[in-house]
Amino acid sequence: MNRASHAPIASRLALFGPPYERFVPIDISWEPPPPPPRGLALIWWLEDADEQMEQFEWLARRPYGMPLFVILPPPASIERSLPLLTFINNLSPRAVLPGGPLVTPLHLRRLLRTPPRHFGSAVTSYLTRRQILLRDDIRRNVRKIFESVPEVTSITKLARRLYTSRRTLGRHFAAAGLPVPSHWLQFGRLLMASIRLQDDRFTVARVAARLGYPDGFTLSNQMKRLLDCRPSDIRHHLGWEWVVEMWLKTETGNGGIDRVRYSEAISIYCSDDEVLA
Repeated sequence: MNRASHAPIASRLALFGPPYERFVPIDISWEPPPPPPRGLALIWWLEDADEQMEQFEWLARRPYGMPLFVILPPPASIERSLPLLTFINNLSPRAVLPGGPLVTPLHLRRLLRTPPRHFGSAVTSYLTRRQILLRDDIRRNVRKIFESVPEVTSITKLARRLYTSRRTLGRHFAAAGLPVPSHWLQFGRLLMASIRLQDDRFTVARVAARLGYPDGFTLSNQMKRLLDCRPSDIRHHLGWEWVVEMWLKTETGNGGIDRVRYSEAISIYCSDDEVLA
């Protein structure tokens, strides 16, 4: 058995990334790539709270866009982990799994590309934790936008579904310093397309057709424009959190997000001069 691939490793921390064939041992001195880290996940074997407090604190500060899988110790050994186990939700893990034979690269690869059970709520919750959705009314509208995908493909239909006018909806988002509603709708469609593309059963053309794009070429061009990546990149780099970060990076670069109001949230995508300003 390959210890680095199938069993808890000495550091109790591992990086999981393309081609998703093994767990790579790391420690808290690991330096992440430039943000956002595409298709990377972290795995943490929780064993002893006293010895792993530094790891817990490091994971709480992990780069945006990196999902976390927490692996629990055997029931007979769980008492030593209880002081940290109580606060595991503070790390917003993608999943908390029992240790055992299912903790393999193959199984975690499947979990990494599994769609969120509630698409709208999952993405809205992530953006709320990112300190992007600060207002309750905007948060509700964003969730409804994501929930409207793929049935709604135009901002006019979206406004009708939200029982408001396009102009009023646009004013609300502008007042919040966030991208216009049409950008949110376009992004929601692309994010759902990204999640479906990671399922090997679906071709680019099939995903495009199901989400209302004329063809796969149009979908690919939209991805490049709004996410700075192509369908092939999406298939190679699993997970959806990094795709959200790619969009935030693009919107930051285009001025779609108020850089003063959201300076802390988007500083990683601003130049040093912009951060100081």
